[in-house]
Amino acid sequence: MTEFHTLLKSAIQARRQGWPLLLFLDYDGTLVEIASHPELARPTPELTELLSRLTARADLKAMVVSGRPLWELQEMLPVPGLDFLGSHGGEVFISPCLHPLQIVASNKDELSHWLSRLVARLQTFPGWWIEDKPLGFALHYRQLPEEYLDEFLAILKRWQEQVRPEKRFQLLAGKKVLEMLPQGITKGAAIREILSLPAFSGHFPIYLGDDITDESAFHILQGQGLTIKVGHPGSKTAASHFLPDPEAVRHFLNALAFPLAGC
Repeated sequence: MTEFHTLLKSAIQARRQGWPLLLFLDYDGTLVEIASHPELARPTPELTELLSRLTARADLKAMVVSGRPLWELQEMLPVPGLDFLGSHGGEVFISPCLHPLQIVASNKDELSHWLSRLVARLQTFPGWWIEDKPLGFALHYRQLPEEYLDEFLAILKRWQEQVRPEKRFQLLAGKKVLEMLPQGITKGAAIREILSLPAFSGHFPIYLGDDITDESAFHILQGQGLTIKVGHPGSKTAASHFLPDPEAVRHFLNALAFPLAGC
């Protein structure tokens, strides 16, 4: 039996035992392929329709989980009934309203201080940019030429070593991106709180993600539900299962949106 059918069988069994499903869906690299710039990773009409089919089911809730700002997720995916975790869990929308979680507010002056120091050290390198975010900022370097990478990462490492002793901010590494956020904000911490809410009591959680920032959620959900790493088996992860790429993810979600009779 393939990994795909193993996952589908587990989800169907949960339904047959009377548990509604709760899908946590990372966006970049999971629902859509990684793009050279975040603005290029737009959802297709087919993906929006698929998410609409999922949220229309009475036995399923779906939540997109991302480091992107909440407003951007809602703008890209205007799907009725779809919930969102933006800014790695720092911003939460549970339909039909915002849901405040207990987080530490970011200090804009301190963030500006560390950002200025970082920009000053990297200004001679091409192929990187800073993305301002509601609770911090992200350094993207996916377009950095390969010949500069070692020197770039060495400078970045020294900067991180200066930030960490302050213990006011956390640094979240992803696929050629580094984000700076207040301490305590992780996808896993937000999901732990969400699962304690009455609206999600008794749900069978399924989390799909492809990046290092998804590992906190995989750890939180160990022993309950399904945790699915999008990528190839062999990579170090706390997830229990694998799907190879976003196309396989969309096939899996399509099977949940259009189950066989009796499922």
